[in-house]
Amino acid sequence: MEFKVSAGEKYQTVLDAEISVEEMAAALRIASKKVSAKVNIPGFRKGKVPQSVLENYVGIETLLNEAADEVMGRAYVEGIREHDIQPVDKPEIEITQLEKDQPFLFKAIVTVRPEVQLGQYKELPLIKKIYQAEDEDIDADLNSQRERVAKLVDVPADAIAMDKDVVNISFAGYLNGEAFEGGTAENYALEIGSKTFIPGFEEQLLGMSVGEEKNVNVTFPEDYQQEKLAGRPVVFEVKMNGIKRKELPVLDDEFAKEISETADTLAELREETRNRLEEQAMANANIVCQKEAIKMAVDKAEMDIPPVMIEHKMDDIVKRMEDQLAMSGLTMEAFLEYTKNTREDLRESYQEQAGFDVRQDLVLEEIIKAESIEVTEEEITKELEALAARYWQPAEKIRESLEQNGQINNLIFSIKMMKAGDLIFDTAVITEEFITKDTEKTTKKAKKEKKLKV
Repeated sequence: MEFKVSAGEKYQTVLDAEISVEEMAAALRIASKKVSAKVNIPGFRKGKVPQSVLENYVGIETLLNEAADEVMGRAYVEGIREHDIQPVDKPEIEITQLEKDQPFLFKAIVTVRPEVQLGQYKELPLIKKIYQAEDEDIDADLNSQRERVAKLVDVPADAIAMDKDVVNISFAGYLNGEAFEGGTAENYALEIGSKTFIPGFEEQLLGMSVGEEKNVNVTFPEDYQQEKLAGRPVVFEVKMNGIKRKELPVLDDEFAKEISETADTLAELREETRNRLEEQAMANANIVCQKEAIKMAVDKAEMDIPPVMIEHKMDDIVKRMEDQLAMSGLTMEAFLEYTKNTREDLRESYQEQAGFDVRQDLVLEEIIKAESIEVTEEEITKELEALAARYWQPAEKIRESLEQNGQINNLIFSIKMMKAGDLIFDTAVITEEFITKDTEKTTKKAKKEKKLKV
């Protein structure tokens, strides 16, 4: 096989392939056996028909086309490897010569990976904004913990339903005076203010007492999944069966001992909470800062991306979304119907994200080459252990599965990509800026005023 490479139209490379007469003769013999096994020719058993007889019976063109199909795939793979062509889409194939006792000629028009000119990706100047925990944050966290361990107790007989109470109700819903499917329930538990019921329903339970009955008037949302109820006003006949209220534990030393393994006093618990919040804030700041660092490196690089790469990435994003919906027991069709969207509209909405994702992948891949980034066995083991913890399977079993499916190289490549991202962040020149809720509000206000002036 011989190959020549030339420039095609924008984003494309043309690979001209020549398969010799001898190679085509061997391919014709293989093609003849395949065709022989499919045809019935009087006087010959299937699979035992001589090539010369087949040529007269089915025509040389049929055998040549079969031979071309057999040899083209191998030739294309060999050609792109030999000339280090990196396709990003299926090639366009054009056969230019296919005749008996002549070399087989074809050309593959290949859309190729664009060249990437890296800009600055080391020592990038960054500001890491770290949220500083204040007393009100600690108070909010402790109250949240009190909520989690709170007990539900019956309210006094003369009490009325209040926000955050858990009520037991029975109800029956009517549309134009007729009961509708799914609108009736007995002893239904509902937390007032949870916003889990139809908008406007929970608010009308406020002030009701145990044993009281009341008509609740609401209108279903316009996008409600049941079309016959969407946007329609209905009446619920509601009876208040019971009211329970959360009894929060007292915020004292005993509470501290109950929820903490190390704190013996409320003061120690507050300090422990402050440290935890600040650790979380630092971790979040690092994540945000790394994303900003990678984005900066991507923005400083130069490349001209073939549109087909963005199209493929959009398809990938929608496919991942479809898989996530399936894991939640939903279908893409149901999701599109609920959001009143089409698959194409959804796909197009991810065009900007897809464009950035493609550029980011290309930049990280180029950094891997520039920095000769490799992966150690220890790093592979660490990633396998992380996958094992996520999927509740032994790391050895995950490795075995990846190797059997030929996916282990994909894992290694993903680790390289992570290391490239870490390199950008680790070499950045970072200025730490500690912020509070007040400074955040001031910054947002200044940005808003600046935008209004512009």
